[in-house]
Amino acid sequence: MKKQLVALLAVIATACTFAGCKGKDGDTSIPDSSVIASSDSANSDSTNVTPPATTYSIHWMNENGVEITTTTVEENTAPQYTYTVTDTQEWDYTFNGWSASANGDVLSELPAATGDATYYAIVSKVKKQYTVTFDSNGGSSIPSQTITYGELATTPEKPTLEGCKFAGWVTEKNGSVAVDFNTPITQNVTYYAVWNETLDLKSMLNALLSGYELNPLTYIPESMQISFSNNLVQPSNIVTDYSSAVNVANITYGYGEQWHMVVDNLQQTQLFFNTLTVVEGLTTTSITAFNNYFDSNPSDTARHEFTSGIYNVTIDFDGEVMSYVLDYTAELPILGEQVVQIALSMDAETGEKSARIQLGDANALTYTLTENSYEFAIKYLGARKAMFSIEKNEDGNVTGKIYEFLTVAGLESGSAAEFYIDENYVSVVGNKADGMVGFTGYINELYDVETGTLIAYEVKEELSKLVFNTLWFNLNDIAGINTIKYIPATENTDTQIFINGSSKIWKSKNISLLNFSRRFDIEFRTQYVYSYNASEGTYTEHAISVPMMFVQEEQMGTFVEDVADTNNVTVAISISSSDLTKLMDDYDTLIPIFAENKDAITADMIIAYIGDKKIFN
Repeated sequence: MKKQLVALLAVIATACTFAGCKGKDGDTSIPDSSVIASSDSANSDSTNVTPPATTYSIHWMNENGVEITTTTVEENTAPQYTYTVTDTQEWDYTFNGWSASANGDVLSELPAATGDATYYAIVSKVKKQYTVTFDSNGGSSIPSQTITYGELATTPEKPTLEGCKFAGWVTEKNGSVAVDFNTPITQNVTYYAVWNETLDLKSMLNALLSGYELNPLTYIPESMQISFSNNLVQPSNIVTDYSSAVNVANITYGYGEQWHMVVDNLQQTQLFFNTLTVVEGLTTTSITAFNNYFDSNPSDTARHEFTSGIYNVTIDFDGEVMSYVLDYTAELPILGEQVVQIALSMDAETGEKSARIQLGDANALTYTLTENSYEFAIKYLGARKAMFSIEKNEDGNVTGKIYEFLTVAGLESGSAAEFYIDENYVSVVGNKADGMVGFTGYINELYDVETGTLIAYEVKEELSKLVFNTLWFNLNDIAGINTIKYIPATENTDTQIFINGSSKIWKSKNISLLNFSRRFDIEFRTQYVYSYNASEGTYTEHAISVPMMFVQEEQMGTFVEDVADTNNVTVAISISSSDLTKLMDDYDTLIPIFAENKDAITADMIIAYIGDKKIFN
């Protein structure tokens, strides 16, 4: 009987296991204990493995569009990166946050990552300010001035001191170097009053000899000078052969012809300014000789002549102007042995200084200085005559004009330019275009002050009563064009250009069936770059022909579509919309002004301004 009971229980247990044990309502589902637990245990090695997290690459770009670093972040996690901008002597920088595009709006927070992303640092900058303090050396108090970096201090009112005559400001206490208020402020400085109980001629001579030299390059941003490191190239790296495909990134671009005219004339002045080091070497001797003469001379005359080595020195005051003249003969770079005269002068009432430098018979330069302006005229090697004026305005911006006349093979040609400099841009408009035969229009070039690079230029040209307004871009600013190959025209073939390794000749597109002028095209234009010979301390200019893309301004809206239709390539102009707007606005406003001024100065006026050698009666 016991065995039968055990067998019955086994049958019941098997039925419950495979058929399910019914509840009170007839439910036959299997309880979640024994069977499920056994299954989980058997498969624990595969079902409990956590899949790898999805990650994305986040590219962090600085304010100039250069990649700082790349980080990774897990999906749905907000990326983070701390960026620090180092202040300079000139600028205070502020990191404002990250943007999804260059020069775009700052994001209040970075979104959680759902894919690879790029963020751009948005940085603002403010010029630093420095304090100019005036120590009156016992005289009446003179308030200090707060000056923005690179701007000029204002000549203060004269202090007073009983029994003394104010002679001027000097850079060191008890020093003799006069303050030149044309020198930009770049740090905190203190100027000291000088008092004199005798006639002020001694101080005048001291002021003249310590403040005669102002190089016009001090008005020009360092980035816009040929000596700027970013502007210098190795001659071997300059691309001149386009007969095989050239990577656009390897093309060297430089200054356009308008800014080249400015810096070219400024470079010519350096030969003259180098001679002024002679004055620097004779300053102490000249002041001592004049003071001794003046103290011992019982008459009221104020002229003294003496010789120091090879230099004949004349110091003269005619009641209005203090003059200092050097005559000597010396061996000069490029020019060889020349008779030299350096004539410096200062107006006793206004403090205006001028100088005239004669190097032989064919070379002369005259310049005039005021507190915020510089003007010079030059004749050089009998072939160049130029007049240059530059002024710093109350807002700190700089404006300048240049008129140039060149004589080649007995024929004289004239060019002119006007330029405008603020903290962001240099805009220069002119009519010089040696690279465009027969050109009679106007060109407005736009440069970035921070980098010194040509952003673009726009040309206004009138042909057959039609006016063309064409925008010109360096080819490395045209996204979608990676390489270029160029085959010049022959007697039997037209010019051929190939891009991106294609065997298909690059084509333009006409305005319409009735108007054959081109909407866009690639042409080669003259630009200028420079190399430096460290052993000789000299700069060499290289005029190079570079490929540029032009687009008629009226066709800008269809440029991308037009190129795609004719060349089956997608392109885009990669300069910012703000730069493009600045260029076109300057083009509209500056060219009419230039057109009115371009003939204001003649070659004869330049020669008259330069004048003749100083001769004392």
